[in-house]
Amino acid sequence: MATRDDVARLAGVSASTVSYAISGRRRISEETRERVLAAVRELGYTPNAFARGLAGARKGILALNYPLKDEGWSPMEVRYIETATAAAHACGFHLLLWPNAADDLTTLTELISQQLVDGVVAMEVEWDDPRIELFREREVKFVLLGRTADPSGLTYVDTDFRAAARTALEYLVDRGHRDIMFVGEARFEEGHGPMVRTLAELEESARRFGVTLHTFTGPRSYRTGKDAYSRLGPPGTTTAVVTFNERATVGLIHAAQLDGRRMPEQLSVISIGMGEDAVELDPPVTTFTPPVAELTEAAIRLLVAEVEGHPVGHAEVLLDAKLVERSSVQTIG
Repeated sequence: MATRDDVARLAGVSASTVSYAISGRRRISEETRERVLAAVRELGYTPNAFARGLAGARKGILALNYPLKDEGWSPMEVRYIETATAAAHACGFHLLLWPNAADDLTTLTELISQQLVDGVVAMEVEWDDPRIELFREREVKFVLLGRTADPSGLTYVDTDFRAAARTALEYLVDRGHRDIMFVGEARFEEGHGPMVRTLAELEESARRFGVTLHTFTGPRSYRTGKDAYSRLGPPGTTTAVVTFNERATVGLIHAAQLDGRRMPEQLSVISIGMGEDAVELDPPVTTFTPPVAELTEAAIRLLVAEVEGHPVGHAEVLLDAKLVERSSVQTIG
């Protein structure tokens, strides 16, 4: 069965031009259109029925490739999906959610081959992300919401997690804390960009400030927080915790409360990455929260510019996480 890529090769055009010639969503020369349609007839190519049905949409369809984890999505991750959908609609596009894992290239290839979308925003970007080569091979327009170890030449939007980690540690050191634990996700071992950058910056900053940093990582789970708490030692030793694991934050706070440890008097907690649900904890947790709406809007607008033929070249957008002070950190000494 012929594919859009086969038609593109025979007609000597890009795969996206084939889509435009068939759907009419973008003006192309009559000569190019006739060449594409001739290739369609010669190969017996039949465009996907769903894509044809959406040809009357105001502009088109974008995809959000956001890997679904075994433990499901957190409230913060749902927020990314909601704001990306709103941003796409504001630009006149539909948004499809592709929840396959970043390393599941077979499923991703199948999705791309269905020719439903004009471009992809890829999230949960890995240190060495295999999706990028696939997108380039298939001439898929894409923007990263996150970045690789070397993002040179890539268009991406990301939170500056190194700055958030550095500021979080400074925040605690300024308040007298000298023995600090970091509770993160084990995904840093898999090359998860935000976790790798956060841990690297915390370790560098701890050396610079001359403070002790303990590291505990595990699955994104309540149990990870309980296990981390059991490593703290008696009150007066480790006095503060930086977390980058939403469910573990809840588990750690509950474990401390059950053990009778007063918070924040005997243990301060600050979270990187947690959203508004941090206010529901007791005590409400001080956070460095990614600017989700700004991130998704920037990524969608960059992708739309590519899709509509007005590329800005490779763009590097790095936004600061917002410090939201609540009542989970106490000055000591």
